[in-house]
Amino acid sequence: MFMFRSKRTSYTKRLLKARLRRNVAGDDGANGGPESCLQELLKRLKDNQLEMLLMAIERRGQDLSNCVLLPRNGEPHVLCCQTWRWPELRQANELRRLPSCRSVSDPVYICCNPYHWSRLCQPESPPPPYSCFAMDRLKPEDRAPSEALLVCRDTFSGSVTTNGEDSSRNPREWCKLAYWELAKRVGPLFPVELPYVNVFWGDVPYADGLCLETLALSQHSFSPPPGSVAKTRCKIGLGVTLANEDDGVWMYNRSDHPVFVNSLTLEETEPTRVPAEHCLCIFDPAKAAHQNYGWNNFATCHGPVDRNSVRISFAKGWGRNYTRTEITSCPCWLEILLAPCR
Repeated sequence: MFMFRSKRTSYTKRLLKARLRRNVAGDDGANGGPESCLQELLKRLKDNQLEMLLMAIERRGQDLSNCVLLPRNGEPHVLCCQTWRWPELRQANELRRLPSCRSVSDPVYICCNPYHWSRLCQPESPPPPYSCFAMDRLKPEDRAPSEALLVCRDTFSGSVTTNGEDSSRNPREWCKLAYWELAKRVGPLFPVELPYVNVFWGDVPYADGLCLETLALSQHSFSPPPGSVAKTRCKIGLGVTLANEDDGVWMYNRSDHPVFVNSLTLEETEPTRVPAEHCLCIFDPAKAAHQNYGWNNFATCHGPVDRNSVRISFAKGWGRNYTRTEITSCPCWLEILLAPCR
């Protein structure tokens, strides 16, 4: 009995030590405030649940941690996210569950693992314009590969992006991924059939999906990468999770740095900044189905663009508000070639 209690006490103490939201004024742990609610929540968890929660928090979501389930009443997942990830979080509607969470369809219980959740990206004020965005001064080779006037691809057609690779399309594939460093394609196209895919850099425990470091090493280059590329590679980390969901294609930024996204169906014509640990619907098929949705403004700002492509730059922004006016000037970026006519 002593060993049983000491183990549980140890888990609880470590969880309390790891919390980001500390005691607030007037909350002594006995008046129904956040601290007392947290203590009550921890008491409701079984020993194995405390251990799973502790592992997820101490490893910051780097491995495939398990769900920690509690009854839905009282929204315990919000309290866990406030305590260990986002102290400023207010409501449950600011959260979206990661596609890797296995308890999404459970009608009674909800997952309280804070690393199974992401914050919805809210619009923010962009920085002031850096320079005039002169598309007409760009050479064709300076443009992003997806900037070709395509209304709807019947296949993943040969282009600078596909580089003459087999254009036949597997009907189960919902997209293909191309990784770029500056204006150079790195490695082959990566087809995606599963509902979601992780895109990351380095030795991430238990991670599966597209490892960008593996692609870079497969190039067998004897010259070191440019300094900007080397620095940005180190910032990718857990990278992003891309998911084909019922309401569109979602991106979950799991890295410690912002990413920048450019897509026809986003409200802003300029690339959208998605902070670390936030998520965003980067392609809405309902909006894209309207042939002229946002097309005139988008084409005016960016020139001819493939409507079925999305571009993501890790850590570095581009456009009229940044020193880099073109995506091909970004050190590390990803191109998502969506299956035709989603």
